[in-house]
Amino acid sequence: MCGACGRTSATDAWSGVFLTRRARWEAARIINDALSETGHPARVTCAAAAWVVHSGTGRSVLVDTASGIWQVLLSLPGLRLDVAAALSGQPPTPVLAAVVASAETAT
Repeated sequence: MCGACGRTSATDAWSGVFLTRRARWEAARIINDALSETGHPARVTCAAAAWVVHSGTGRSVLVDTASGIWQVLLSLPGLRLDVAAALSGQPPTPVLAAVVASAETAT
């Protein structure tokens, strides 16, 4: 992470979609909708240039990429999530497509 600007150097195939804070915020909202749909207590929040994954027990992990979000979420106990099914009612956006694609790659 850059000490001056807070940007991270980790990237994945979807990093271009999540360049803006608004896109990262939308991704966190979409992921939280999917988690709520399954009753899982984990939540994702948007940080300056990354996301924070909060487990149901209070553990927090800072992640730089969409792939990192799913790696952390899938390591938590109790998460068996069909992201495409959980988000089927959402209006299509590039951020939604990137969230679903990154989840499918991680599972």
